[in-house]
Amino acid sequence: MPRRTLLSLFTLLHVSPAFIQIVFAVAIGVAAAFGSSIFTWLIHESEHLFFDIIFDRLLAGRLWTLLFIPALGGLLVGPLVYFFAREAKGHGVPEVMTAVIKRGGRIRPIVAIVKSVASAITIGSGGSAGSEGPIVQIGAAFGSTLGQIFKMPPKRIKTFVGCGAAGGIAAIFNAPIAGVLFSMEVILGEFETFSFIYLVIASTTSAAISQWLRGAHPVFDVMYFSSGSSWELIAFALLGVLAGLTARAFISILTGFENFFDHKLKLPEYLKASFGGILLGILAIFTVRAFGCQPGPGGITILGVGYESISLATEGHLFFFLLLALLALKLLATCLCLGSGGSGGVFAPSLYMGAMLGGAFGFCMLRIPGMIPRYTALMETIAQHPAAPPGLDPRAAILGVYALVGMGAVFAGAAHAPITAIFILFEMTGYHYQILLPIMTCAVVSTLVSKLMSRDSIYTIKLRQKGIITDADRPHDILESMVVRDIMITDVHTINETMTLKELAAVFGSKLHTSLPVVDKNDKLAGIVTYKEMHKAMTSGKSWGLIKVSDCMRRDIVTAFPDETMDSVFGRMRNAYISIAPVVKRRDPGKIVGIITYRHIFDSYQRALMI
Repeated sequence: MPRRTLLSLFTLLHVSPAFIQIVFAVAIGVAAAFGSSIFTWLIHESEHLFFDIIFDRLLAGRLWTLLFIPALGGLLVGPLVYFFAREAKGHGVPEVMTAVIKRGGRIRPIVAIVKSVASAITIGSGGSAGSEGPIVQIGAAFGSTLGQIFKMPPKRIKTFVGCGAAGGIAAIFNAPIAGVLFSMEVILGEFETFSFIYLVIASTTSAAISQWLRGAHPVFDVMYFSSGSSWELIAFALLGVLAGLTARAFISILTGFENFFDHKLKLPEYLKASFGGILLGILAIFTVRAFGCQPGPGGITILGVGYESISLATEGHLFFFLLLALLALKLLATCLCLGSGGSGGVFAPSLYMGAMLGGAFGFCMLRIPGMIPRYTALMETIAQHPAAPPGLDPRAAILGVYALVGMGAVFAGAAHAPITAIFILFEMTGYHYQILLPIMTCAVVSTLVSKLMSRDSIYTIKLRQKGIITDADRPHDILESMVVRDIMITDVHTINETMTLKELAAVFGSKLHTSLPVVDKNDKLAGIVTYKEMHKAMTSGKSWGLIKVSDCMRRDIVTAFPDETMDSVFGRMRNAYISIAPVVKRRDPGKIVGIITYRHIFDSYQRALMI
């Protein structure tokens, strides 16, 4: 149904704007849930293609051919991203944040399609990346597209972007609370009651449909959890320090790899992901030979998302040196994959590294006298419960505790999002309340350590490199949330520079504007003419029929682009003491597509205050 017809129907039925936004939030939640299921299916099919068919059947599982599997994935992803949607490169969340901060929440619809395919190929071919970044970008793109179709104001579009992100997290991790908190803490950067209502609706809708499609089981099936005594919070605080340092190392190394591949490696942009895939293949072969790990996704491996490896760590099945090795190798593999231009998220790699760090720390705790006897007695008490799993191992309990808490702590330090980390681990492990105190201690300490070392998170550092203001220094200015294309006048009357002053006076007499753009014989922007210039020419004493517009027009003008924010355009207009700015195409600065005037800026500002 066309937009005007639909909105007219809502008006006829006396439907309130709040109800319309609730309907949209539900629609976004539904789309995020089905998008998550389709995306997960794409990953599984991609893994089947690259490893079951190409690696196992065509290449007969020869270890040295593992070199070419990630490279082949990169060879497909590089051109796909380069030619169709460059926003799909990397881990996705910074691009969504950029859209919220600088473009009023506008995301191109094609981004969702390209991101889905590119990330599925990256992860399926062994790329060390997660699925949360892509699904956040996919859900956000749908929410943004919905807002753009119905020409919602920037504030509403940004809320819909947040709804898409919340729905994506809720669906992919079965974590509706964490989806809302992630969207508010990371994507929108603010906690507001207005946004919270719609985020909750989208997130719960998405989680409910996802549970219907794939079941309500938690991501990690934790059969037991006990954190020991309150004194052990000191140990969790120490683990938080180590997690913060690990998170900081992850951010720095990933940024270094991105800068190297973007600015120093002399290769065509669309081939860089393939080159990174070759290096990742070499690293994977080394991991298999050195530690007997799994060649492809599944089991103990550094390739793919790595949930199986995380589960083995949380169950206490990995030994100390293997945990440390996998921590370092996963960090390097993720930086190679995403730094070279692969598409995927950083959340799962953060969980992976946190599980390995926490498991290794747990081994250190085992060396403390009295730890094993205390846990043995504790496990015997738990074992007497009818629902307790048989054969509880106290050593595995200790390792599992620290691996689980380490997962959330590294993510908290990397994302500077302790609230999200606390609740997402709480939900991903099946709502074990005993995990809250340890993870709260560890996540907060990790975030503090990471923030003391640098103000930027793994998401905001790319934005700051581009000169985009984020976090605490982000001004909450209404003009900054407005995009030129949303308020510009597209029905533009232009003046030809060969027109006489007499003809110009007749045109001004029939128009409401006091300033109009001037074009040359090729219909390209040449300047502007205002009442002031016209009046000055009229009083010059020359015949009005002999004076051309080109003789009195103003050539030192201010122009704007459709995708610019209004704060920057308004600043230029104010500094130039000019009340009109022609809007031109970026690729053709002479082509006028609209105009911006002070009056329309003020009117739009006033409407935004009333929303």
